[in-house]
Amino acid sequence: MATLDVTPDGDRMNVTVRGELDLGSRRLLPGLHDALTRSGSGIDLHLDAVGFCDCSGLGMLLDLRTRALAQGKTITVRSGGTAVGRLLDLTGTRELFEDAERRPGPSADPVPVTPSAAAAPSTWPAAS
Repeated sequence: MATLDVTPDGDRMNVTVRGELDLGSRRLLPGLHDALTRSGSGIDLHLDAVGFCDCSGLGMLLDLRTRALAQGKTITVRSGGTAVGRLLDLTGTRELFEDAERRPGPSADPVPVTPSAAAAPSTWPAAS
């Protein structure tokens, strides 16, 4: 059973999700919608403690993103475990939840991984 912890951070809301994102986790939507409404610019998701995420969980995230865009806000996944990262990679949806300001543009040189870059707030395990 998934749970939410919501904390304000400036004009955004930090939301930490724990548990499994599956069909049963749709019960989290009212809390996520409330966090989105109370935010000025959107939600930063921390999904490190999500051990399982299926297509229902992804659908929930995509629904939340659609609602955010309709309000002129964003949903950013700041960190996630292997299950979430793999699903986002396999479905080609990872970039939908990335921070556009932190993502290099098409003409940008690749950023080398350094110890300081590895400690950046957005952390993802490599997909396998």
